[in-house]
Amino acid sequence: MKTIDRTLKYVDLYLVNNDLDNIKEYQLPKGYKFVSFTDGDEKYWVEIELSSGEFLTKQEGEQAFQEYYANHYKELKERCIFIENEHGEKVATATAFYLENPIDDITGDFHWLAIKREYQGNHLSKPLIREALKKMRKLGHKKTILHTQTHTWLAVKLYLDMGFEPYEIKESYI
Repeated sequence: MKTIDRTLKYVDLYLVNNDLDNIKEYQLPKGYKFVSFTDGDEKYWVEIELSSGEFLTKQEGEQAFQEYYANHYKELKERCIFIENEHGEKVATATAFYLENPIDDITGDFHWLAIKREYQGNHLSKPLIREALKKMRKLGHKKTILHTQTHTWLAVKLYLDMGFEPYEIKESYI
């Protein structure tokens, strides 16, 4: 099954989790572990995002990494999470980031969840989302928002299952 469907009309969607004190419990399957971003991991971030279908080219992934993280590289060590398989290969990622301009009392910004295509379906997404939300809470966030789109409709269902709710973004916020 395609996890990204570009044949659908593209519509921006925003979802919010209003309660980072009560995050659903999900454990990683055996043989996997969480690791934090370290120097040089941007190549793995791009590789995972590209494999998941988020980007169509490596160059597009590298440009996105630079756009979102070039000025926040040191913070990634605390905020960017990977899942490694039993061979030490990074196979999934998510980032527990923050809004530079908070929206009301929302300060967290969950983004760039991706799992390599060959690892999709291995029950990694819910534990990864949980780990990122726990990290956000530990860093002082009480609420978080995320941006997604209709192209990733399976992810939307996943986020709703994890306690996110639709959020209306006013034009003045963006």
